[in-house]
Amino acid sequence: MLIGSLALSVGAFAQSERTTDVGGIASAELEVGLPANFGLSVEEELRFDHNVTHFDRWLNSVGVDYTCWHDRMNIGLTADYIRRYNDDAYYENRGRLGLQVTYTEEFRRFKFQVRSKAIGTFFDERTGEHRVNPRLYWRNRLKVTYQPMNSRFKYALSTELFWLTNDPKGSFVNNLRTVASVEYRLSRRHYLTAFARMDNDLQVKEPVDLYYLGLTFKAKY
Repeated sequence: MLIGSLALSVGAFAQSERTTDVGGIASAELEVGLPANFGLSVEEELRFDHNVTHFDRWLNSVGVDYTCWHDRMNIGLTADYIRRYNDDAYYENRGRLGLQVTYTEEFRRFKFQVRSKAIGTFFDERTGEHRVNPRLYWRNRLKVTYQPMNSRFKYALSTELFWLTNDPKGSFVNNLRTVASVEYRLSRRHYLTAFARMDNDLQVKEPVDLYYLGLTFKAKY
């Protein structure tokens, strides 16, 4: 079923008339290790679009996760508050809950990760009507990471499919995200990541291709 939907999505991507935009992302993350293989994370993100001239979104996220099965499996819960500019030309409040499972395998200097994530986004009906509320997504990501020996740099490439599961018009894949990144270890606990991201709409009426450049500062304790 997933392969069939991906094939249809690629066909729709090739045939539809598309518009493009360029944006920028700046974010900061904090990860704290807790006893008994638990972890806590906090994230702040600012996102810009319209050729990096327009403020699009402010994200506040907090999460907790648990690592098991010889450090290969990670189960996480996230809660987000989002302030985002919508199609009706005003900023609205959104809430988001997520549950994700990540499986990791390592081979020499490579790390392979498969992540499956269920997300529910809740909209404020007091400021506008929404055809689907909450909007439920199932996201699946494959990520490959490479770190040379004795290097402060780490390189990664990932691709992710967004599956909208509860639209009255039917369940379909409507977005493909590809990210290439380079992480630099500033110190034992601090990291800086530069990345390029492509978000490509699939099987939607007015598809948009968004290209982002971003920086993320991360601290781990």
